[in-house]
Amino acid sequence: MTTLRNILTILTIGTTFQLFGQSVGKDTTFIFKDTVDGELQTIFIDNNKDSKFYDHISNFNFQHFDKDSYKYSTDFFKEQKLTLTKSKPLIPWTKWVTLKQYNGQLYAYHPCDFLFHFRQSVNDTTFIDWTGEGPVANKIIEQKKIDNKTYEFKLTGIYDHDRKIIIYIIDFKKGIAVFEQITNGIDKNYYLMIAADKIKSVPIIVNHCPTQKQTELQFDEPDFKTLLTTK
Repeated sequence: MTTLRNILTILTIGTTFQLFGQSVGKDTTFIFKDTVDGELQTIFIDNNKDSKFYDHISNFNFQHFDKDSYKYSTDFFKEQKLTLTKSKPLIPWTKWVTLKQYNGQLYAYHPCDFLFHFRQSVNDTTFIDWTGEGPVANKIIEQKKIDNKTYEFKLTGIYDHDRKIIIYIIDFKKGIAVFEQITNGIDKNYYLMIAADKIKSVPIIVNHCPTQKQTELQFDEPDFKTLLTTK
């Protein structure tokens, strides 16, 4: 099978069809459209600002077994006798969705399999990782506003006992930020996020696989050093 990264031609098609009850037409740019192992897979860029796909990936309501996942993480605090203390979030946006880079451009991404969809949110007691297996609460030990574009959270939780997240807002207008995560004081990684309230400031790539799980689109690794110079 030809890999998605090797698809050289991107087709813009003027016809209209329906996905999840939504009309997809002339403002749709196809990256990949084929039958894979006998099953349909379509990957396209949706430039429609009213696209329902934005709602799908920026939903922070508890679904299905989310309550069980959240309770499992908060039970850890009780076991460790960790008290959750209330404090108003200092950061201007409290709900964040993963942002991807494809061919040098930034996009929101609606995956084929939501197991790979990641979000984060902050409330007055916890910093929540919304993973494919459900939301996981982390106790906010300390939050700090370093400057108008930089915010720091010290966290502890069932999976990472010593964790720090520094959020660098690099584009206020579009709500884009670089997240720096440091665990155990040494392990460091970076990832891009966009404020859920601003998600329509970028186009969205949709990976539509209606009948079975298929390959996710391969994205570029952002140059975080360069992005942070725009802070």
